[in-house]
Amino acid sequence: MTHRTSYIPHRTSLFAFVSLLALLFAACDSGDIEEQTLATTDNGRTVKLTAVLSGIDSWDRKYSVSLAGFTAGDNYAQVVRALPNTTADGTAVELVLSNIGNNINTVELAITNRLRERIITLASVNMEDFAEQKDTIRMDLGVMDVSRMGALQFGLFDRACIQCHGGNGGAGAAKLNLTAGHSFANLVDVPSTRKEGAVRVVSGNSQASLLHQLVSEGGENLLHVNHTEILSNQFRENLNEVRQLIDDWIADLKGDD
Repeated sequence: MTHRTSYIPHRTSLFAFVSLLALLFAACDSGDIEEQTLATTDNGRTVKLTAVLSGIDSWDRKYSVSLAGFTAGDNYAQVVRALPNTTADGTAVELVLSNIGNNINTVELAITNRLRERIITLASVNMEDFAEQKDTIRMDLGVMDVSRMGALQFGLFDRACIQCHGGNGGAGAAKLNLTAGHSFANLVDVPSTRKEGAVRVVSGNSQASLLHQLVSEGGENLLHVNHTEILSNQFRENLNEVRQLIDDWIADLKGDD
């Protein structure tokens, strides 16, 4: 007579398996502040961010405003804590990022995507400057606009554009002023002064916008200045992500914004 045996999982093992599945599903939802870590150490350092933030609710679920730790040459965060996109304007935020191993080179307030990939950096701490510090490292940022427009201003225009488009009394090259407080009004639905028939940013239409064309492949041939080269020099590790962020911002604009 042949005896058949059935495998019945141990109750403790089954509970652990179900718990693991629940954690995996929860990690896909950025609705709550949660800390995700790929590599932790018992002696990891801690960074505490304090700031009064506005504009978080301008981001859709494709992006998050995050406190994240990165290793050199890697555009994917090793440890990250994301703020809920429902955070109200003027919220005083205290965000603690722990388990920061010695392999982490920078901790950044950054815009990240669902893959924990850095899109654009808003503020950064060089962890090598605190190699011997055991206490919590403080990152006090004051009042910040982290909206889509604010992120583009801090992370793109201020970093790569205002050298040309911010001088001469604020007018800049091509009579385009991209300094804080002026960039939106100088870009959105404004005709180009250098390319006949072109509009700098067409609300809701990325492909038709001169800004999109200038920073895309082939854009180096549109005007006398090679804007694609300028952008690629500033964003070597995340050029395509910055381009996509620009396109998403333009696509979501409305004519009355």
